Parts: sequence; C-alpha cells; structure tokens
Amino acid sequence: MERSALAQPVAEPAGTAAPQPASLTSNALMCYQLQPDAAGSGYAAVRVLNAPEADSHDDSFLLYTADDWTPAESVLQEVARMSDQRPELNCFLISLAPRSLDNGLYSSLQLFQQLQAQHVWRQNNFAVILRAGMAMRAAPLRTLQDAMLAALLSSQSAGLINASGEPATLTENPPLTYQQFMAEYETLTRLSHHIPERNRYRQIYLRTGLLQLVRQELNQASHFSDNVRYAISYFADRFPAQGPMEKLMLKQPDIYFSLMKMRKSR
Repeated sequence: MERSALAQPVAEPAGTAAPQPASLTSNALMCYQLQPDAAGSGYAAVRVLNAPEADSHDDSFLLYTADDWTPAESVLQEVARMSDQRPELNCFLISLAPRSLDNGLYSSLQLFQQLQAQHVWRQNNFAVILRAGMAMRAAPLRTLQDAMLAALLSSQSAGLINASGEPATLTENPPLTYQQFMAEYETLTRLSHHIPERNRYRQIYLRTGLLQLVRQELNQASHFSDNVRYAISYFADRFPAQGPMEKLMLKQPDIYFSLMKMRKSR
C-alpha cells in the first residue's frame, strides 16, 4: 500500500500560512454537457449544475472550465471533427491563451510532460473535455487541475485545441505553494493508481513541482521553510535526482541551500 503524500503535514507558523492559490479556492469549476447541434456539424454546450450527472451517458462529453467561459462554435466544431476522425479519443484540452504547443493529437504522457516543463499546468487558461463515464470514475473533480489530470490519466491520447486565435507564446510561471503541490500530488496518485505509466507521471510531477518550490525559496528566503524541507525529505526516495547537486539537495538540504546562495551572490 502506498503511503499518503499528506502524512504528517508540517503546519505553517502562526500568522505566516501561505495563501491558497486561486485554483484551489475562488475558481468554481463550471461544467457543460456537449450535445449534437441542429446542423450536425458540432456540439452545443448546455450548462449542468451537478456534474457529473449520475444519469449522464458514458459516451457523452462533459466540458469543464474554471471560469464562466462559453466555448465558441468553431471550437465545438473542431471537437466534433477530431472526435469523428478518432472515435476512440476520450479527452481534449482547450487552450484559452497563447501557447507554444500546436493543435493536434498528442500522447497523454507527452502532453502532461510538456505542460509541466512549460510551467503552465497551474494556470486556469484551459478548458477540459472528457467522456462523462471517465469523469464519474474520477470524481470528485474540485479544480480545473483535477479535471486535467482525470483527462490525461484516463486516456492514451488527447486532442489539443488552441481557442485563442493568437500566436503561440510562453506564459509566465505562476508561484507554487506547498499546499498546492501536495494537493495535486495526492490527486495524481489517486487517479494514476491503475495505469502502467503511473511512476513516470509521478516522477515528472515531483521533479518539476519540487524544483519549483526550491527555486522560489532560493530567490525569496534566507533558508528552507519547514514545509519545503519536509517535502524534500518525504519524497527523497522517489525524486529522480540528476547530478551531484540534486543528490546533495536530497541528503543535505541546508548545505545545498547555502551553496546555491553563495553561487547566486557571486
């Protein structure tokens, strides 16, 4: 049995708790059911209040978004076109802001890895479309990131659609909190339990997430916080270390911190 990633959490000192990120607090997860439109060339999006509905047909599509965003007809036509060409396709990610990834079909693992590498995973500039049956099996889906994980971890391939109509570009990396890092890893662990690639997904997330926490503290703090030191210790045996400095980070985090600070001050 795998131990819980939230075992023995380290509390923030009184009065200094990190604020919860918007994706875990203020952004309600909206859900629409996609139904064939009158012309038969696309879908119409119908808002549902309690998603996924117990009586939703397993093969119907549900669309999740973190904001009150209504998909354009062209986007729904593209979903219908890709679905007709690849009827086995169970999920789509819709980019609502410029991205460096092109439209098309991706390996789910490849797409997850690229989103992590570009540090755009935690921004709410996406919508997610997945089969109702998959959504019901992955429930509860509380955040947009939960829906993205449910889509990518439940299918071998995913369709990517850029809905912004703007040139592709990279976006700024938002701050990551310890609470968000742990909550997403818990969801990832739960949803990836039965897939063969689970270890690769988890290692990708651990590497990008933990290194982002470390970089943030190197830039902003005089030493590792108790929470980040705990995360390093807890995940040390699963973190895919590359090179002697990362191995030092896992074994002697305070020495690593001091050495990295000295490098930055030169």
